[in-house]
Amino acid sequence: SRTVNETLAVKYVNEVRDDFALRGRCESYRVDLKSMASANQLHQGTNLTGHRVYAPYSHFQKLLTIRNLPPDEELLDVLEFFTDNSDPQLFMDRHALRRSEFRKLAQPLIRSGHLVQDYRGGFRTVHPTIATDHWQFKQDYLIELIKEIPVITMKQCEKMAGKPYMPEEIMTVLQHLVDEGEFIKGFLLEDLNQVCWGRKDMLESASNIEKMRDFVLPPSDPLAPYFAKLLRERFGFGSAYLVFFDEEPIAAFKANTRENIIDVTDLVSDPKLEKEALRVIKEFAWEHQMPLRGKIIEKIKRR
Repeated sequence: SRTVNETLAVKYVNEVRDDFALRGRCESYRVDLKSMASANQLHQGTNLTGHRVYAPYSHFQKLLTIRNLPPDEELLDVLEFFTDNSDPQLFMDRHALRRSEFRKLAQPLIRSGHLVQDYRGGFRTVHPTIATDHWQFKQDYLIELIKEIPVITMKQCEKMAGKPYMPEEIMTVLQHLVDEGEFIKGFLLEDLNQVCWGRKDMLESASNIEKMRDFVLPPSDPLAPYFAKLLRERFGFGSAYLVFFDEEPIAAFKANTRENIIDVTDLVSDPKLEKEALRVIKEFAWEHQMPLRGKIIEKIKRR
């Protein structure tokens, strides 16, 4: 899932939350996310799982269509203004608002997907995509979201799809894929006593897949919701950086990344693989060209 550089990665991934997520999707990283957002005219808004992400304007139109929720009637004048204008200062001057007052108006619209921030720092009203069949539109989006995943459970699918999708809707889509012969259903994983859905072609060719490198999956990566249950049950974290060694998750850690430093505040790992986990974390910090700090890291080094 890694592209050659960040230019291709931005086009390959529908949504990008931060530099960590973008860096993990490309082999070489030369330009940061804000620069890429400007170069590719990306907007920043709220995705279906409630996170702020960078994506093309057309993507946010799709998300608003899927949400299918009307905006707050009291804020329609805000949406009307940013349909033809983008400068928030002009809006504040016109209505004699302070910055904090403007934020109180804009934030609910950003959270609901009706407003996004453009690549120049302005705002833009999101107009939904015209869909003649709303359910078909939602179904197609979900299929596109999970099409590259070899095996997925119902819970994982719910986490990735977000709140606009009801469990029965997700089940309908999965059953549709089974009926079409694209997915198979059953107990597909040896160590998981749970019904899964998987792509038959991917499972049949699994032995031909090249071995995966050791890496750290940041909580901002699009695949993070897929590992949410594992992260919680094995490591006790709701959201954290997940460390993979020899194709298996062996550790998870919390970190502050302000001031361009990875300050590890908490780490849970397999005691037998602690050194390997530290090595992978060091490589992760080196990839991002950020110093690695933290009392826990120092303790492991001294052991």
